[in-house]
Amino acid sequence: MWREKLQLHKSNPIAALYPSCKFLILCLYAICSFVLGTIGVGEGNYPLFLIPWFFIVPILSAASGVWKRFLHAFRAVLFIAGLILVVQSLLIPSEVVVWQLGFLHIYQAGLKSGLGLSFSILNIAGMFVWMFQTTENKEFTRALEDSGMNYKAAYVFISSLQMIDVLGKNSRTIMNAQRARGVETEGNMIVRAKAFFPSLVPLIVGAITSSEERVLTLESKGFDVNGPKTHLFELKKSGKEPLAAGIAIVVAVAVIAGRIVLWVL
Repeated sequence: MWREKLQLHKSNPIAALYPSCKFLILCLYAICSFVLGTIGVGEGNYPLFLIPWFFIVPILSAASGVWKRFLHAFRAVLFIAGLILVVQSLLIPSEVVVWQLGFLHIYQAGLKSGLGLSFSILNIAGMFVWMFQTTENKEFTRALEDSGMNYKAAYVFISSLQMIDVLGKNSRTIMNAQRARGVETEGNMIVRAKAFFPSLVPLIVGAITSSEERVLTLESKGFDVNGPKTHLFELKKSGKEPLAAGIAIVVAVAVIAGRIVLWVL
């Protein structure tokens, strides 16, 4: 009974796909993004096909039932991509000026480069966000071990992913403690830097301490013992993997074949 509680039961068929199937979808989507980025539209040869192609990511996230979590995690990527688009458009000069306002000039070459780079980042990073929002860490670990990866390497991989969340939570806890003591943490960049850098020492010390505790926990559970391992968590395929993989492969083949036809013509 208690072992059954450790299992994952996802009602959404897309979110319940096996991690390797999701990774295959991600790889094929990335390949299609690179292929569509080589198709120029209009006089400036803008990679405009990347824009409608990007909408597959939010649609897939909404269909997977993780729209709110996806949007929360994707905001940083959206900000970086928008910043890259603006900077590239304004700073890469060319003879053709697409738009001008005072001393600001958007050049054709800069706009082309910015669109290609920013939407490539949005496409690939967005698909990574979708995969990590629909797959828990223990699913990744179990899938890696089932694929033949050494259990130590799988643990190092998943620990690296978890460390990002742990450090983020600890950093917020330390900043809240600093704020409770009357330390000014809000304001311009200088004020934020003065509050942030002193918090690095307890953050690093806490990370070292937690790593030692984790080592002791693993040793007590026989992590280094040679022999077959017992897994309380069992990862099973949902049965929809062949259909999802087939659709992804058909779409990828169609995109690549379309690009070849355009290149020949």
